[in-house]
Amino acid sequence: IVHDGGMLMLLPFLLKQHKVWRKCKIRIFTVAQLEDNSIQMKKDLATFLYHLRIEAEVEVVEMHDSDISAYTYERTLMMEQRSQMLRQMRLSKTEREREVNWAETKAQLVKDRNSMLRLTSIGSDDDEETETYQEKVHMTWTKDKYMASHGHKLRTLEGFQDLLNMRPDQSNVRRMHTAVKLNEVIVNKSHEAKLVLLNMPGPPRNPEGDENYMEFLEVLTEGLERVLLVRGGGSEVITIYS
Repeated sequence: IVHDGGMLMLLPFLLKQHKVWRKCKIRIFTVAQLEDNSIQMKKDLATFLYHLRIEAEVEVVEMHDSDISAYTYERTLMMEQRSQMLRQMRLSKTEREREVNWAETKAQLVKDRNSMLRLTSIGSDDDEETETYQEKVHMTWTKDKYMASHGHKLRTLEGFQDLLNMRPDQSNVRRMHTAVKLNEVIVNKSHEAKLVLLNMPGPPRNPEGDENYMEFLEVLTEGLERVLLVRGGGSEVITIYS
């Protein structure tokens, strides 16, 4: 409510103007930390809504610092394992494409060499010399070529083995902990609500974190029937002077 310019208060007010949502009640929840004055926060928000002429119930939810649960740790680990597995699968796909291109190149080389052999056999009367030349151009299968061909399989197996030994990143654990605790409060307070509007967390700047970001959103909205994630631009969309 503070950082979205009032968008979370404006949207349900506008929805209530429609006949579908007209009989619904608006309840506004704001999260307070231990150092915040919950009573004063509730009074200030109620006064602000009064000046806006928005009828809504106000409730302040206190989020206490608690120990990270085993469920949070396990959920974070599963999220990172899935992201790592997707990266391994994408890498394996790229290597398979390289292998196909290399196989096509080898097939073309063999075809060209066979054409040269046929031309040599036509222009030569010595069959033994031709057979000797054929033996010289046969492809050899060395250890390096074997590793180049099967290396992606070995690397894939090593990658999946690393999944079993990895530990979740602590920053991801903290984010997951926040998502889990918020979800518990929301489900406890609004599991029967027809629509829940939430501040949408900012998307990651690094594209590699997209999978983790979607997992956080999934945890945040788990157990809720209908959710609308809202992210304002920070500019005020609603004031007491409008």
